[in-house]
Amino acid sequence: MILSMMLSLAAEAAPQPLHLCAPPADPIEDQELLARYSMTPQEEYSRYFDDLNAYLLCLQKSQADIIEQGRFWHDRYIELFGEG
Repeated sequence: MILSMMLSLAAEAAPQPLHLCAPPADPIEDQELLARYSMTPQEEYSRYFDDLNAYLLCLQKSQADIIEQGRFWHDRYIELFGEG
């Protein structure tokens, strides 16, 4: 009984933690708040698009890294247990 419970738990996918890439904060459009930070709307939108680009690059790198890691462990599995 306990063994079958452990095996069923082991077969479930691990929960996915929050990704380490942080999405950009939306652009600030409040004129008073922008004035408080001495920023123009154009500067704030530039900040947003710079942050968005950094976020997308982070996601691409993370995807490439996890694919590489998966290939490594797939190759290791084949090495240990064969194709079948």
